[in-house]
Amino acid sequence: MAGDRVAGSPDGGGPLTESSRPKILVVDDAGPVVILCVNVLQALGYAIRAANRGETALDLCRKESFDLLVVDYKMPGMNGFEVLEQARRIRPGMACMLMTAHGTPDIINEATRLGFDYILLKPFTPSELRGAVDKVLASKA
Repeated sequence: MAGDRVAGSPDGGGPLTESSRPKILVVDDAGPVVILCVNVLQALGYAIRAANRGETALDLCRKESFDLLVVDYKMPGMNGFEVLEQARRIRPGMACMLMTAHGTPDIINEATRLGFDYILLKPFTPSELRGAVDKVLASKA
């Protein structure tokens, strides 16, 4: 509900209104990963949207502004690299984080070359997710 007070901001700075909370878009075809990310990040005070396909994520990016895109590498249809390239055309200033269980040197190097702000290797803990998101958003502040 817009205008409602939240328990505290993600950076610990005090209450935020619903509309001023950082917005994160989580994209992964694996339901349990999406549920974990949504639960952890909502508990930290972030406003979260989720998609299970790259195409759906891009539709959301066209309609809404996000502070951070958290995207899986390997998904049906578009992979995370393709989502990043198109999302950055839609929202050039949006931070982007890659989640992947495929942490080969080639994938890591390509993700870095494409400009991902952070690469989070699966499996990850809620604490690792929080640390990664906090780091990326702090660097973009």
